[in-house]
Amino acid sequence: MRAIVALMLLGCGGAPTPAAPPAARPESQTSAPATGFAPQLFTVEQLRAGHAEGRIIELRMEVDGQAPMLERWEFTKVDDMSATIHAITTDPEGKIVADQPGTSTWVELHQHGQFPAATTTFEDDVTVTVPAGTFTTRLYTVKADGETRRFWFAAELPGPPVQFTTEKDGKVVLRALMLRAR
Repeated sequence: MRAIVALMLLGCGGAPTPAAPPAARPESQTSAPATGFAPQLFTVEQLRAGHAEGRIIELRMEVDGQAPMLERWEFTKVDDMSATIHAITTDPEGKIVADQPGTSTWVELHQHGQFPAATTTFEDDVTVTVPAGTFTTRLYTVKADGETRRFWFAAELPGPPVQFTTEKDGKVVLRALMLRAR
């Protein structure tokens, strides 16, 4: 389950209330940077600013052939250097199947959103509707190891993607949808 939390925290962030749009992207974010990674939508500072203690993000995880699981992340401790996130996963009946707190630095959380430039394409201004709302997103598509992974990051909601999918052999085998963020 820790892998799911790490994956969902890609580019982590999100505002405690309606977020201000991210600052204009510097030129280095509109083309592949020299680091070998695709440009990220948010900075470390934007991620930190968007996560006050008490922030909650809820997601529905759908894995092919399994009942959907619900994930609830609460930012229980936040400071200038790091965030502690308490992740609880429940089955469709509400039974807790995982209950894990974890602490990461903001830099580590930002690194979760790094995709290799060589296998990643991105497209701005892609509209997507999930239970949390309708968002204008940057869609990242990562093709590697026989999989296609897609991540929709909402420009007005710095943080984890509002939706992501993994496809194998042309079939969606994993889908995560943001239910709400507050």
